[in-house]
Amino acid sequence: MDGQGQLSGHPPPEITLSLRSFALRVVSGLTRSRDAQDTFSPQLADQIVGYAWSGEQRCLSDIYAGLQRRRVTADDVMDVYLPHVIGVIGQAWHDEEIDILHASMACGRIQNLLRELGRALASDATGRVHDGRVLLTLPVEEQHTLGAMLAASKLRRRGVSVKVLLLPRIEELCAMVERSRFHAVFISVSNETSILPCARMIHALRCAATRNISIAVGGGLVSSGIAGNDPRQIEEATGADVVTNDIEHALHACGIQQLNVAAE
Repeated sequence: MDGQGQLSGHPPPEITLSLRSFALRVVSGLTRSRDAQDTFSPQLADQIVGYAWSGEQRCLSDIYAGLQRRRVTADDVMDVYLPHVIGVIGQAWHDEEIDILHASMACGRIQNLLRELGRALASDATGRVHDGRVLLTLPVEEQHTLGAMLAASKLRRRGVSVKVLLLPRIEELCAMVERSRFHAVFISVSNETSILPCARMIHALRCAATRNISIAVGGGLVSSGIAGNDPRQIEEATGADVVTNDIEHALHACGIQQLNVAAE
């Protein structure tokens, strides 16, 4: 039995949730929670980390029970817990506690979880009208794509239409901008070695665009706290219009109005 039946209530302990049924339960039962707890739960985060390491589906039943018990919303799973888990994986790799293979497998499991949650949210949201069109990309030298997928998920949940173009050639990127009417381009950058390629990418975009287009830069580099990675310095080095990891700020700076602002 895969748990595809009823989508509310605690799953019986003998049921092992599939990844898709887990996502459907989280979205159906927790998306609109009005009394969600604001306190971050390290225990719950550790459970999700455990799933990332093992990939064992029986972990999902325990995670769902914890989410439901603490009344954690589906948005918080994607905006708070999954980024935390990615940080744990990245730190373990940086500290040489795991090799690149294990790090890639763990990130792949989290990316699959994010994808299923995104599909469930898309099925759950009816009648939404897209507000703004964004091209989300990252320089070809980048090795980490999961952060960009998290950003794409956040944008889509805010009613923004997103085209994701991972590791494109400059010619491919420019052709995309020439033939499509994007309101903005968001570029994810995770390390300092990508600053120069990012600057080249932005220069090419400026030359290719048939009209003025706003460009925002975000990613691990912006939040790393490394000396010299001040957003103003990154903005000057790359030529971006705005440098931030705050999706709301980036959208506002790029002039994209959001439908959800006045949703209440």
